[in-house]
Amino acid sequence: MSIDFVPNKNISFSELKTFNHMGVTVDTIEDGNVLLTDGTNFMWAYPETKTGTYNHNLQFLYSDSYEGVMFTRYAGNDPISIIEAIEDFFNIRLICEYDAEYSNIVSPLMLKP
Repeated sequence: MSIDFVPNKNISFSELKTFNHMGVTVDTIEDGNVLLTDGTNFMWAYPETKTGTYNHNLQFLYSDSYEGVMFTRYAGNDPISIIEAIEDFFNIRLICEYDAEYSNIVSPLMLKP
């Protein structure tokens, strides 16, 4: 299971490539994406994300209208210290996909069949 987070303001992805703040550092850079770690937990940062939704027949329904840095927590990681370091360094808030404010940042664009 994964959980996506977006910043409430635009941030520089290039600064994430050398991130080192509050004990959070870059673990690896793979395919242009950055894996941040606090030494125990991990969180991916993607430079430009375009996501979408499919129906039960795997037909593409809509694309999320969002172009910017997106963070994703996978599996059982506890990204709290990573989130706090990012928020403190960039002076932003990371908005979880389950937060109502998330839909104000990432809005669906309906696609025609």
